[in-house]
Amino acid sequence: MARRFTEDEYAEMAADFEANPPTAEEIGTIEVNPAILRNGRPPKSAPARGKTPTMSVRLPTELRAQLEVVAKEENATTAEVIRRAVGEYVQRRSTRARGLG
Repeated sequence: MARRFTEDEYAEMAADFEANPPTAEEIGTIEVNPAILRNGRPPKSAPARGKTPTMSVRLPTELRAQLEVVAKEENATTAEVIRRAVGEYVQRRSTRARGLG
């Protein structure tokens, strides 16, 4: 069984990669099996799959701009910030409903 890297070893590898990124010549060609690749997004009519089906939300332009700033500051995607915000809201609301907050 292969040994696991430590956090320090990962940090050292990341620093080395950042300081010395591979060149195109070092990478060479990449072969991808097209049978494994997805062919784009599934149609909206397709049933939801997986544990996190998608949901569309409309946001006012200014709120969306603020969301993008927050996401950039937190080095996260806008979807991740939205998931966190909704999760926190639902948790706070359910806590209040039970009379705990």
